[in-house]
Amino acid sequence: MNMIEFFGTVIKPRIVKGKYMFAPLGNQKINENIFALRDKDVNAFIYKKGGSQIAIDCGYKNCGNIQNALSQLGLAADATTDVFLTHLDLDHAGGADKRCTKVYPRAAVHIGKTEEGYITNILARKKILFIKLKTPIQLDGTYRTLADKEVIHCGDITVQALLTPGHTMGHLCYLVDGKYLFTGDTIILVQGVGYAFYPLWNIDTDQLAQSLRALKGLQNIIMVITAHSGYTTDASLAFENTDHSPDYTKKDFKVCDNAPYNPYI
Repeated sequence: MNMIEFFGTVIKPRIVKGKYMFAPLGNQKINENIFALRDKDVNAFIYKKGGSQIAIDCGYKNCGNIQNALSQLGLAADATTDVFLTHLDLDHAGGADKRCTKVYPRAAVHIGKTEEGYITNILARKKILFIKLKTPIQLDGTYRTLADKEVIHCGDITVQALLTPGHTMGHLCYLVDGKYLFTGDTIILVQGVGYAFYPLWNIDTDQLAQSLRALKGLQNIIMVITAHSGYTTDASLAFENTDHSPDYTKKDFKVCDNAPYNPYI
């Protein structure tokens, strides 16, 4: 097993248990356009508008939780034309891995142009001394790369890719229809207030904070949707403390009052 995958599937659940660091949404319809799909500690999302349907991230490899969520919410996987991956970590891109059952078999897969470096081994997801650890995700050759600020039209839906390095070097946030910001692993909401994501999983937290300062200037955002801590309709709160990360080691820390003791069950 890939070392990063071992960490993500074996070590990470042990680290997270009892720390109240993550509070993913349950499977639910957030509004007329957005659906949250839960896979253990993370959310993926479906965005529907008119006759168009896209996905933001797609959960773990061969897990089944995303497929079950789609069924529960009455959503057809085959209706998804495009999957926009925020980054290539196991919990976000596993459902697009070419060696596994793909969550959205008919959809085009999009990743950041810089993020492609993790597939081609130009970039290492983690370095331990002189050892470079690779991403556990493999995509087939049909994926498409997106440049910073590139705009894609998917039928009735408009998606803009926003390069936000720090968690990974090619991490993308997605601005959908000019008002919904999907932040992946850049922001963690602690009691509804945004911070830069936990340093344990970041390549460079200082760079992440810089990326978030650039996002803070976006106008007309009516919802900021995170991958591990729900969403807020107050964009100013989402960026209030993003110059630094929260200290989850503090006594009585909770990302929110209803954060699960063990998000993996």
